[in-house]
Amino acid sequence: MPQYVSRGTFIDTQKCVENVGGNRFNLVIIAANRARELARNNKHSLKHEHVHTTVTALLEVQEGKIGEEYIKRIKFPEPRNMVDRGANFR
Repeated sequence: MPQYVSRGTFIDTQKCVENVGGNRFNLVIIAANRARELARNNKHSLKHEHVHTTVTALLEVQEGKIGEEYIKRIKFPEPRNMVDRGANFR
C-alpha cells in the first residue's frame, strides 16, 4: 500500500471521534462551532494572514483540548415552527 505524504497537518479523524464520545455527528457540531469561534476572534487580523480555523479546531479535538463537554456549552437556537412564523393552514 503506498504511503502518501501530506504537506498539511495530519488529522486522525478516528481519534477525534473517540475524543468527543464516539459520535461523528458531535465531532462535526463541535468542530464547526469551534471554527466559528476562532474565526470571530481572528476577524481583526491582517488580511494577508491566512487562518485555517477548521484545521485548528480539529487539532484541538485531536489533542484532547476540546472534548464532548464542549457541546454542552454550545447555545443552539430555539426551533421555529410554522405557527411562530404566522403561517395560516386552512
